[in-house]
Order: sequence, then structure tokens, then C-alpha cells
Amino acid sequence: MPGNTMMNKQADSPGQLALDLPDRPPRYEAAGFVRSDANDAAWRVAQRWAVSDDPALIICGPPKSGKTHLAHVIADGRACRFVNPSDLERALVEAPLVVVDGLPAHDSHGFLAALESGAASMARVILTGAGHPSDWSMGLKDLRTRLEAMPRAVMNEPDETLIRAVIAKGFRDRQVTVSRAVIDFAAPRLPRTFAAADGFVALADRAALAQKRKITVALVQKFIDELSGNQFTT
Repeated sequence: MPGNTMMNKQADSPGQLALDLPDRPPRYEAAGFVRSDANDAAWRVAQRWAVSDDPALIICGPPKSGKTHLAHVIADGRACRFVNPSDLERALVEAPLVVVDGLPAHDSHGFLAALESGAASMARVILTGAGHPSDWSMGLKDLRTRLEAMPRAVMNEPDETLIRAVIAKGFRDRQVTVSRAVIDFAAPRLPRTFAAADGFVALADRAALAQKRKITVALVQKFIDELSGNQFTT
């Protein structure tokens, strides 16, 4: 089966399927970012920021919602570095645009100092993270004030159009070919969250490995009705 032979994980029985990560990293091409009603407002905010003089942009939303993908699209063609929150200060002296992926930071005081350093140097920053940005301040009032003042692109949970696109992209990232019928079957039956779509792809791939068969509607319908949103929260 194309793509699945590249995965060397031990296969479990279908009843013991565990979530795993794709062996290959996600792809962040601009052409692969699918717009729908669920993310159109975030897209427009990010595009306006890209041609503005604003020093910082926040991209926030649920897990697996495409925050990092949108940041890659905005940064495309620019001298840019993607870093963890703890590496922001160092990155600001090396690139005119820095994307901080995975907020909140563990050290809120250090992160605030880095943001202030970036403002002084005129470097631009994109901040991405799950949840509400006010929670990223970890109780530090000055950091919360700075975050609240930044323009914000909010990624919402997906509609069915976006669920379909996320499933299709997930299989492409794993280099696994599935028929359109599999996506058509799964999309309306999954919880309407990015994490559920991502989890479904992982489970389907693992089930196919375990049973040494292609991913078909018959295969996925054995477990898809058992999926619940509570299983896919991170």
C-alpha cells in the first residue's frame, strides 16, 4: 500500500488503535491552505497584517486548526525564523520576521522582555498558540496588555468543507492514497473539530497497517462511530 510501507511502527489490533504522529512532517504550502467560512476571517486579518506596518500578529485557535500553516503562508518568501517561545530573543537579532509557535511561554517575564526587545529593534513577530491569548500571559498584567493590543487572527473549529480538506491533507502528508468515498463517509460523521479529523487519519492509517489492507469505507466504519470529541482534545 503506497505510503504505509514507510511506517515501521508495530501494528496493534483494531481494538487497540493508538493515536500516533505521521512519520513525515506536515506540508505547509500556500496552495494547501484551504479557505472556508470557518477560517476566512482569520485569513483576511493575516493578509491585512502582512501588508501593514504592525509589528506583531496573533494567530490563535483550537489544536490542529492550521495556525502554523497560516503562519507559513504569511511568511512565504520572507526572511523568517520559526522558533519556540524560549528562543524568541535570540531569533530577533537573526531575522526581520520571527514566528513563535506554541504559546504560551514557560517564562512569561522573559517572553515579555523578548517582545519589548523586538519592538525596539523593529523586528516583526507572529505569535501562534491554542486557546485565548489572554491566557498566554500566565497572570502577568503587562504581558496580557501587550497581547490584547495585537491584531488577532482567530481560527474557528471547522465546517464540513474544511473537515474534508483536513482529512485529505492528513492522508497526503502520510503519503497514503484513499478514495474520495472514504472522505465522503467520514467527514459528516466525525465530531466537528480539527483534532477529530487529525485523529481519524491516524487511526485509519494504523488500522490499515494492522490489517494489511487498503483504507476503505468498510475498514473505517468499524471504528468511526465510536469516535467522540473527548478523545481528540490535544
